Formats: sequence, C-alpha cells, structure tokens
Amino acid sequence: MNGDTTVIEAKAVIDSSGTWTNPNPILSNGIWTNAEKQLHNQIHYGIPNVEQLENRYQNKTTVVIGSGHSAINALLDLATLQQKFADTKIYWVLRKKQIHEVYGGQENDGLEARGELGTRIQQLVESGRINILTPFHINGVYPTNGKISVMGELNGEEFTLDDIDEIVVSTGFRPDTTFLNEIRINLDSAVESIDPLAPLIDPNIHSCGTVRPHGEQELRHPEKNFYIVGMKSYGRAPTFLLATGYEQVRSVVAYLTGDVEGAKEVHLELLETGVCSTNLASSCCDSDTPATETKDGSCCGSPVLARLEIKNNSCCE
Repeated sequence: MNGDTTVIEAKAVIDSSGTWTNPNPILSNGIWTNAEKQLHNQIHYGIPNVEQLENRYQNKTTVVIGSGHSAINALLDLATLQQKFADTKIYWVLRKKQIHEVYGGQENDGLEARGELGTRIQQLVESGRINILTPFHINGVYPTNGKISVMGELNGEEFTLDDIDEIVVSTGFRPDTTFLNEIRINLDSAVESIDPLAPLIDPNIHSCGTVRPHGEQELRHPEKNFYIVGMKSYGRAPTFLLATGYEQVRSVVAYLTGDVEGAKEVHLELLETGVCSTNLASSCCDSDTPATETKDGSCCGSPVLARLEIKNNSCCE
C-alpha cells in the first residue's frame, strides 16, 4: 500500500542518490529566505527545458545566476528563444571578477562537447545579446508587484535589478543527508564529502582533471559496508565526472565481493580537461618537480600522478 515502509536487511548499502533535488539558494551567503521560497513559481533551479517552457520565458526578462555549465546551458537555450521572440531579455549574474574565467578550455578541453560550451557562450557574450552583471553578490530577492527585485553589490556598490519576470538559479547542489541521521558517516565540514576525499577534490585546488582516481578505501564510512558514491560523494564540489563515479562503483563492488586487491587498482584515465582553475599556478609544481614533493596538499601532491605541468595557466595531468 502507498505510504508503507519496508525494512530490508542488507549486507551493504551504496548511496548514489545524487544532489539534483537539493539545490543551493540564490543568496551569496547560502541562506534560504522566506522571500525566495514565496517566489518558487518564478524560480527554476538547475537547467530549465526552455523549449518545452517556451510560453513561460518568451518575451520575458530572465536572470540566470551562476557561472558553471548549468548556467551556460540555460543561457544558450534562452538565447535561442530570443531569436524567435525579440523582446526576450536575458541577464547573467556571476561572482567572477572577469567573465573570461568561465569560458574554460574551449578547444583545449579534453571533453569536446564541454569545450564547445565555452566557445559558444563567449560568442554569445561578445554579441551583446545578454546583459552581464559581474561580480555581483546577491543579498536579497523580493517579490514586487508580480515581478522580482534582486538586490546586492555589483563591483562593491549597492545595486538593485528590478522588473524581473523569471530567475534561473544555477548555483550548484549539495547532498541531502537528512535520511542518514542514524548512519555513522564522516563528512568534511566545508566540502561535505567524506572526510578523506575532501582534500583530493577541493575546488579551490582541483579541477576534474586534477582529481586523482580514488575508490573504496577513500569512500569508506565508519558505518560498516556503507558508501556514498557518485555526485553525492563529492559533496559541494562541482568537479565530479561520470567516469570518476563509474570507477568509484567498480572499486566498491570489487571490495564488497571479496576482491580486495582489485578494489585498490586504478582503472581510470582522465583526459586533460582544459578547465583547471586559473589560480593554481602558484600552488602547483612545475614540470621538473616530482609530484610527491609538494607540501601544500595540492593536485601536484598526488602519489598517483607521476608529474604535472602548467598549461594555459592551469594545473593538469
């Protein structure tokens, strides 16, 4: 019957429930407000299907918030709609100091489709068809006569964006661990991944191309035979790749089926991504320094990577 609870005894549990249903809020301080909740009919979290929701966005003023690939996809779709409905107005709110920081590796990205996103968004920005507001730190969002007002600081000065019809919030997601309250889990206080994994995936240090392969040992929680894998295992870090998740699952399943040595093996080769953070050069080793000699715990400190080199202001394998 609907609503019934079934209890299942299991030898092991692998939680791969993801983060997509638990988005971050609009405000830069990460706090949910009643005003934002009241505007839920005018806010979409993630990537809206603009083609299916054409009536919702056509000839409207929409603000897209975020600097990742979700935001870029939303902007490109809205720009396509704008070609059909000329009164469609688009704002892009970011916290980056420079807009070019979001273009990524483009033709240098080992993942061709992702590199193309950077190229397309740069072309869109340079066309002048979207209004860029950066760095914009949002501290308030309010309903105003059926519209939305977004308040914050633009370049350090108070700024209010009025007469907004719709907002697309692409500010990332985080794991929902509320249903794990009775499970002994060990999460890093900042990254919200399992504690041993946090320094390996910290987005202030790593991109998805500089996160070394990891498996059962790094993903092991205090609760016996309990693992969090996939995007949820990365907590708040946006550096997750599906290939990494597949390797996590392979390693965990190998261990649970008794193949301890197989669980320790590395079956993953990541491409050079071309999207490494541009502030890494000061903390990464150069091409003549053994990877294990760094002291800052950065990507260059990984014993798995033989050597790293700085390419295009980035730290990549």
